[in-house]
Amino acid sequence: MSTTVEECILEDASGLCLLSRAMTEADIDEVYAIEHRAHTHPWKRSIFETRVRGKDFCRVIVQKNQVVAYAIASYGGGDAELLNIVVDPQHQRRGIAGLLLKHIISLVAGHADMMFLEVRVSNQKAIDLYSCEGFFETGHRKSYYPTNNGREDALLMACQLQA
Repeated sequence: MSTTVEECILEDASGLCLLSRAMTEADIDEVYAIEHRAHTHPWKRSIFETRVRGKDFCRVIVQKNQVVAYAIASYGGGDAELLNIVVDPQHQRRGIAGLLLKHIISLVAGHADMMFLEVRVSNQKAIDLYSCEGFFETGHRKSYYPTNNGREDALLMACQLQA
């Protein structure tokens, strides 16, 4: 459902533009590699393939023809869910996650009234980022995420979308 139009959403310190565009099947190798670098329990490749072929908003952030971040959000019945948002560890701490979050929210806003997400209770950086963008806590899911030593709870968050 994402448009194929590329949009410059950030210029880094050297003036290089980061482009946002729809994720394609050709991006899955790079996205999958980033997912593995960023997570101890990454998504399966088949999940990315299914999401790209579906009606979800699947976006990549590209710098110099290299994928450096991505986000996937779904929507239906007036609600949206942020399913995954990841910045390659080599490109973190440059404000890309915040810009990508704002961008994906703007894309979904015309299709849903509320956006929901789950985040690891231990991921304070992400919780802070979501809070800055208007997300608020709505609940917990016990033992939602796998860890190397068992399971971890998820914090449920939501935000009102402006169309």
